[in-house]
Amino acid sequence: MDMLLYRGCTAPVRLPAYEAATIAVLEKLGVNLIEFKDTNCCGAQYVESLSRNAFAAMSGRILALAEKEGLDILAICGACSGSLKINKYHLDNDPTLRDEVNSLLADEGLKYTGKVRVRHLLQVLHEDIGIDAVERAVVRPYDGIRMAAHYGCHVTRPYEIVQVDDPENPTILDRLVEAVGGVAVDYAGKTRCCGGPMLAMDEGIASAIGRQKIQNIAEARADGLVTACVFCDIQLTQVQFGEGAIDKRIPVITIPQFLGPALGIDEDVLGLELNKITPSDIMASLQEGRQ
Repeated sequence: MDMLLYRGCTAPVRLPAYEAATIAVLEKLGVNLIEFKDTNCCGAQYVESLSRNAFAAMSGRILALAEKEGLDILAICGACSGSLKINKYHLDNDPTLRDEVNSLLADEGLKYTGKVRVRHLLQVLHEDIGIDAVERAVVRPYDGIRMAAHYGCHVTRPYEIVQVDDPENPTILDRLVEAVGGVAVDYAGKTRCCGGPMLAMDEGIASAIGRQKIQNIAEARADGLVTACVFCDIQLTQVQFGEGAIDKRIPVITIPQFLGPALGIDEDVLGLELNKITPSDIMASLQEGRQ
């Protein structure tokens, strides 16, 4: 299966290991990610709050470029995935908005007609590949490492549009953790925001929200935290440094970085050495290879 990889703005600059690990893991599982050229920012949050039409045009251009290539989009950032899906929904259901966006896109010879799908990484792993297939591909299972899952607001909400997982009781990340030998740990406030979207308005409140989530995870005796969103990964890492941080830092690791070693992918390929909090204890729980 071929898909266009939409990196977004933040992942290549602040979390390149997420992109590298995604490419390596999906290739191992039979998905070929193709470079998505000449794209732009999706307009998430900040443009969205200022101009609906500008927001729709920015995401609409990305959707139209994918249509031109004849391939679906894989968005690894939760905010990007949410933006593209929300704008696709409005463009598909609002002919006036679609006409306005297409009039702008016409200057580049582009047109959006609704033929492209937007997929978040969790959808690809769960629906297109299947968790059973992930489990069958494991060659070095984890020995019961305790992992907490953080899904991210934009990945699962609003469900009627994004349709990734139940926003009140998501399970995909937990099932993936268990598929490779880990133990999925439940904890208080599991579906709450990481606080990241508040950073531009009130850094103190944003950090307090993130620290509370980390505290809850620590109290649940988790060895690590697995994420599926660029912004959430960055936020839940950085709140563990500086004033108010807990004594023992909890490694934050993206889902492809966690799956990769169990699938036999070299840790260097997955960019694990780039993680600000080393996941060495997590990697130490890998068992010997199996056939």
